[in-house]
Amino acid sequence: MIPLAFGLALVSASPMIAAQGDSVRAHSPVQQNNAANTAPAQQPGAAGLAPVSKTEIRNQAAYERLLNNSGVTLQWLWSAQRGKLNATDENDVVRIDGTQANFEGTLKIKGEVVSIDADRFTFRGTIMILDAPDKGRRCERTGDYEFRATGKRKYWRLQQMEACGGLTDYVDIYY
Repeated sequence: MIPLAFGLALVSASPMIAAQGDSVRAHSPVQQNNAANTAPAQQPGAAGLAPVSKTEIRNQAAYERLLNNSGVTLQWLWSAQRGKLNATDENDVVRIDGTQANFEGTLKIKGEVVSIDADRFTFRGTIMILDAPDKGRRCERTGDYEFRATGKRKYWRLQQMEACGGLTDYVDIYY
C-alpha cells in the first residue's frame, strides 16, 4: 500500500539527543531529586497511579510549547487532520486531553504531566487507540510514559511505542 508506506517513511527514527537542562522556576521553586532523569515505568492499571500534586517544570520554554501545542497525531491516521490537544495548567498541575479521529480510527489521550524538561516530558494517564490500524483493535494503556523531542523535530514522540499486539504506535504531540 503506497499510503501506508508513505506514512511509515514520515515517522522513521532519527538519532536521539539527551540534553539535560538546569532547573527553571515556573509557578514556584522546583525541587530536584535523583529520580528526575530515570525513564518512567508503565503501569498495568489506573488504580496504581497516584495523582500528580504539582508538575515539575525544569524548562520554561518547553512548558510554554506544551501549553501552546499545535495538536496530536497517530501515524495510522495519516489521512486525518492533526488532532486537537488541550493543555492547561490548573493549580500547578499541567493536564492534557486530546483526540484525533477519522474513518480510519481514533486516538485519545488524557492525563497529567509529571515533569517537563527541554527535550522531554513525563505523562501520567491513559492513551487509547481504537480501530487503527485495523477495525476492532483496541489498545488502551494507563501509566507513566515519556514523550521526547529529538533532533530538529517540532514534536514530542511517545517513547513506549509498542504496547498492543506487537504493533508500533507513533503518538506525536506537536509544538
